[in-house]
Amino acid sequence: MATVVGCMNLSHSPFWNIAPARAPEAPGGRFSASVERLRVAAAELAPDAVVVFGPDHARNLFYDCMPPFCIGVERVSGVGDYGTPRGELPLPGRLAREIFAGVTGRGFDPAVSLDLGIDHGLAQVYAKLFPALDVPLVPVIVNSGCPPLPSFRRCFDFGWAVGRAVEGAAGSARVLVIGSGGLSHWPPSISAQDPEIGPEWRDFLIHGRPRMLEVEPSRQERAIKLAEGESSGQVRPEWDRALLERIERDPGVLGRLDEEDVAGVAGPGAMELRTWAAATAAWGGPLTWTAYEPVPEWITGMGVASSIAPADREAVDLTPR
Repeated sequence: MATVVGCMNLSHSPFWNIAPARAPEAPGGRFSASVERLRVAAAELAPDAVVVFGPDHARNLFYDCMPPFCIGVERVSGVGDYGTPRGELPLPGRLAREIFAGVTGRGFDPAVSLDLGIDHGLAQVYAKLFPALDVPLVPVIVNSGCPPLPSFRRCFDFGWAVGRAVEGAAGSARVLVIGSGGLSHWPPSISAQDPEIGPEWRDFLIHGRPRMLEVEPSRQERAIKLAEGESSGQVRPEWDRALLERIERDPGVLGRLDEEDVAGVAGPGAMELRTWAAATAAWGGPLTWTAYEPVPEWITGMGVASSIAPADREAVDLTPR
């Protein structure tokens, strides 16, 4: 049978690619160095496949039919936003289908896709950890920004079902599970239920699939303005660090997070921690937080919680640079 060999949860950000840290003292430098160590550790694990739990940011899934979970089982392609991979990526079809069957056999009914697009929510961390893009990827989209959302408890239980499905799969594949998202941040709304969005944006969130590429330049421009404006400071380092410490003591805390508390204190972007909940439950073992850096220039608190403990934990300065 296949084996879950480890878990890596880490933040993503559009600006990790388009404004990368080119020195340790630059914004995002400490976080980037930690992820480089994580990349080496991932290579040493030598996984045969990875399961990446991540969000979509209204580039592939829309309100014409918005599932809480979606598993790609045949073809996966990066849309290439913010400098992330564009085009087809390797997918282990047999394993993906066995995961889907195993999850449905455990009482979950995710959507299935035979041709799934993924944006930076999944593609970025995959490419950072496996820059050769050669490790087969099972993409699992967890709805984290388009209410109604699955609860943190439901995401945790779903992730547990994915992990047990992996372990029940035929063959001897070594599978690494990854959660992509968080920590605290305030991105532009992608909720069609948000009364503050305009009618044109709401129409895009419902019917925007054919116009996704057309609208993308303006979306990226808006994100850049957000990072450059006063609201770029909306990162909550104390909350992020406290959560990482709670996860280290008890990873199951991710399944007990309260949605209103998370959104109220850490912003709607922290709802992406649903992906960490799913990956953590799929793993089922202990985690250690290995890095944290508040990076307002990337509009995100950037952190890592992994099953692999580093030789030295990255020092944490809660003061944004």
